Amino acid sequence: MAIVKMNKFTLLTFESQKETLLKNLQKFEEVEFINLGDKELEVYKGLLNDSESLKVSELQGDLAKVNFSINYLNKYKEKVSVIKQLKEGKKTLSCNELETKVKDILWVDTYDFLKDKEARILALKNKKSKISSEIEVIRPWLNFDAQFSDLKKFNWCSSFIGSIPRNLQSEFLEKFNNEVPESYVEFIEEVKDEITLIILVHKDLSEKAMDILKDFAFAKANIEYDGNPKEIRKSFKEEIEQLNLEEQEIEEAIASKAELLFELELVHEHITNEIIKHEASENFLKTSNVTVIEGWVPREQTEKLQGVLKETLGESFYFEMEEAETADVEEEEIPIKLKNNPVAENFESITEMYSLPHYSEIDPTPLLTPFYLLFFGMMVADAGYALVMFVGSMLALKLFNLDEGKKKFVKFFLYLSIPTALVGMVYGSYFGDALSGFGVKGLIDPGNDVITILISAMLFGLIQLFVGLGIKGYMFIREGKYLDAIYDTCSWYAAIIGGIILFANFQMGGLPSGLVTFGKWLMIIGMVAIVLTQGRESKSIGGKLGGGLYSLYGITGYVGDLVSYSRLMALGLSGGSIAGAFNVMIGYLPSGIAQIVGGALLFVGAHVFNLLLGGLGAYVHTCRLEYVEYFSKFYVGGGRAFKPFKFKNEYINIKDN
Repeated sequence: MAIVKMNKFTLLTFESQKETLLKNLQKFEEVEFINLGDKELEVYKGLLNDSESLKVSELQGDLAKVNFSINYLNKYKEKVSVIKQLKEGKKTLSCNELETKVKDILWVDTYDFLKDKEARILALKNKKSKISSEIEVIRPWLNFDAQFSDLKKFNWCSSFIGSIPRNLQSEFLEKFNNEVPESYVEFIEEVKDEITLIILVHKDLSEKAMDILKDFAFAKANIEYDGNPKEIRKSFKEEIEQLNLEEQEIEEAIASKAELLFELELVHEHITNEIIKHEASENFLKTSNVTVIEGWVPREQTEKLQGVLKETLGESFYFEMEEAETADVEEEEIPIKLKNNPVAENFESITEMYSLPHYSEIDPTPLLTPFYLLFFGMMVADAGYALVMFVGSMLALKLFNLDEGKKKFVKFFLYLSIPTALVGMVYGSYFGDALSGFGVKGLIDPGNDVITILISAMLFGLIQLFVGLGIKGYMFIREGKYLDAIYDTCSWYAAIIGGIILFANFQMGGLPSGLVTFGKWLMIIGMVAIVLTQGRESKSIGGKLGGGLYSLYGITGYVGDLVSYSRLMALGLSGGSIAGAFNVMIGYLPSGIAQIVGGALLFVGAHVFNLLLGGLGAYVHTCRLEYVEYFSKFYVGGGRAFKPFKFKNEYINIKDN
């Protein structure tokens, strides 16, 4: 239940053995490399930066092709329900099994096939789009019964095909007939604000006709067809049908390749991890023959690492190891890996969401876990909801093939269901007051014992604050700062405990006079100690006293912290009240089948909603209590996560250790 101890290693080996070494270290999955190119170390002066950028670039090009193939085929694969996906989970292969399978996969042929079909489909779509545009061009002329070529056969006539504004139709016709009597005008169809028309005039009058048409905003139509408009449209539609059939055949051919999707996913995993392997070289330095590697390894994995090196390199390497505590590095550079018991490990995400600890700090995860369990339980506070959480979590773990991250997430709520059930039974809350009619009662009545619940919430909050102060004192003692432990923790314990005794006597009275006197002097001693010690870093006496007085003012922060714990009561009572309101609504339904069916549906829907709402609120507010009230007493954070050189699993699980 702590931060895993780290060792820093230095490894020198031959460049010719590097690829095999990286392959085996990737299987080992317990090494993080240090980027030596970012450091200007005198000992490595004159060495060259190692890089395999050309190989990486080539692999990234291959990966882009594979990703295209996967994304393209995903549109054609059979849809699988989320439940089935969770049941099946990811397949597991060893590195050697993956390499063997990938060698026999002709993924380039699949890529070429898909690119060719994509290009053909795009060409078909473009052609259909163009034909559809042509159909729109011909649409206004469908009422023209003759063929367009007929208009070109007249020896002594000129033809005009186009449109004029619809509101000018009557005026145009009157003027045209008066000034160009030897003419024929046929209006074809109204299109929005215009009307299409065909005009025939004697060639001698064509210029006169054109002048009139210009006056009426005539727009010439570019008709390049010779046939009848209806026949032209029919031909276009038949052509589109043929193109659709061809596109359908192509898509069926593509769909037949969907069975290759898993093979492409295997290739994706292989290439991705090859890129990771070759990119690792960017962390190294080299001469013409020797590669220099530095990195971090968990101390408990050191012997295994040495075994991997001997198995891979024989005796052709130099290896040096030093503990992180004595290594010549900044504390911020040491990576952090957490290791906790089976319960606390599921709460590591809470710590990580805030910040990982520094290497010299303690892991707060096991110290926040019991409080998180308790506070979440007090906020949801319903045994019925706890049963739903417990059963749902157990079914998920039993039925679904989950990876480690998802398993921890499910177990997180599994463990939270236990305190939720206990507090719910104390409150007598089973889906609100659903069982109150059966005489089911709790030890505390939330409706009448509000003060009891509030005092309990404050008491639990005070315990957490005191634990936080105690952890701070422990960290001082661990570092040999015994006086700092007294100044920064004991003085606050004294002031707060003394203040609580006096406040309790003021509120309730009846405390023994000796206890009250003890509390008074304890508070005075604590406050004086705070004033005299909290500004000790300052050089001047005024600065010391000023810093001490300012710190003493911080005691009001503890009052605010305690008040924050009232949310344990507020959320618990509000969730129960909402659940009770839903039950009342169900009771108002008319008796009979409506109440049975409608009541059951409303009961399930309403309480699922309340559980989700209450669970989300409890998650957020419990995190807030941990981060703001608890961590502020002892925790700094700011560490960086241990990022081992290992396989990346997106579509399958690759396991070799």
